[in-house]
Amino acid sequence: MMFRMQQRMNTIKYAALEITLIILGVLTAIQANNWNESRKYKNVQLKFLHSLKSELNADLTLIENKRDSFQRLNTLLTDAHTLLHKDEINQEEKNTISSAISIFPILTPINKNVERNNNLISTGIIENDHLNLMVLKYYETIKYTAEVQTKFGETLQVLYVNQISPLVKFNYLLGKSIEFSLKEIQSSPLFINALDLSFGYRKQALLFLKDQKEMAEKLMELIDQEILYSL
Repeated sequence: MMFRMQQRMNTIKYAALEITLIILGVLTAIQANNWNESRKYKNVQLKFLHSLKSELNADLTLIENKRDSFQRLNTLLTDAHTLLHKDEINQEEKNTISSAISIFPILTPINKNVERNNNLISTGIIENDHLNLMVLKYYETIKYTAEVQTKFGETLQVLYVNQISPLVKFNYLLGKSIEFSLKEIQSSPLFINALDLSFGYRKQALLFLKDQKEMAEKLMELIDQEILYSL
């Protein structure tokens, strides 16, 4: 009797041990699967951060090119504005004013799709809340400044038609770009104000670009920190 009871107890122990091992095996498999899935998602997050950093690098190049362009245009406008205070100008100076008139309405913003990452960002692919907020703020800033610059550009187009064009003559077919009377444009407050507005709008655009550059550089620093932390 005692032998049978002992045998039964051993059978129960073996069964319990086997069940325990099976449960541990299942739990280990689940944990390994969860770890594997977590690692896969972490790789997706890192890939997104690297992609975001590349995007910011491209943005910085665009920003610098646009800043250089706007600064050159505003330098030309400044030179032309100075020449308008002279009683007489030579051909080279006349060409400077003609060039300033030609570039007067140029104020194209940086065209960037700021919503292409919205779906990924909304899923929480950026775990760092501060970094996530900074990315969204960066996109909002670019979107806002592009809208403002577009309005500025539309205003300059209207000014060009109403206050600049009536005082100049376009002779492209004759090989000459623009002809004008120095005295006429000097005596036109509307013409002078239009040049000032063109300069002012572009100066504001340069300030926008400066802010965007600083934000992009700061974002790249935060992304580098997040990438190092995730490794």
